Amino acid sequence: MKLIIFDFDGTLVDSRSLILESHRIVFAEFQLPAPPPATSLALVGKSLNVILTELAGPTAPISEMVRAYDLLLPRLRADAGFAERPFDGVGDLLLELSSSPDTVLGLATGHRTDTVAPALEELRWDGHFRTIQAADTAPSKPHPGMLLQAMAAIGATPSDTIFIGDTTFDMEMARAAGLRSIGVAWGYHETDRLMAAGAHRIATAVDELRNCIRSVMNE
Repeated sequence: MKLIIFDFDGTLVDSRSLILESHRIVFAEFQLPAPPPATSLALVGKSLNVILTELAGPTAPISEMVRAYDLLLPRLRADAGFAERPFDGVGDLLLELSSSPDTVLGLATGHRTDTVAPALEELRWDGHFRTIQAADTAPSKPHPGMLLQAMAAIGATPSDTIFIGDTTFDMEMARAAGLRSIGVAWGYHETDRLMAAGAHRIATAVDELRNCIRSVMNE
């Protein structure tokens, strides 16, 4: 049995508009200067409380800001201009992989379980993933906890598991867990950074990702 674990934001879905609008509204609500877009996007993948501490500083009301995000997220997702959009071909790839009798899919995300679940349901992807590891079940990336817990939940070994993500946090997490990793070029960190962080392969398109998965799994 092969376990393929995916990151969510920047790997499966384009969430730039949602992230930046969330930051703009919440930082304004707490009378804090909005962080530059590039700075915000560079931190995508870490848990929200970790991101906010880095962006707003340790003296900011982090818990209150997290609650504000929780209230805001459903409203923004209901607006097509801000909702997460799957990257072209990702839905077909997930369906293909999850339908394979010798493959199990997992998710490792900086979202909490209760915030990623509605997105998966809206995308009709909730049936694809046998294990979902999130910010409320493990330490923030790049700590390897999410991946170690996903393998334990499925009964998989590192040699039977790969991780796919778009940030250096993803690649560092995979390396710390002893996993092979594939970086995708359409996310939030540049490909040279992904390679330096330990990516075994880089996919520049979803069709190429399909081939990379086959290649890495057969190594």
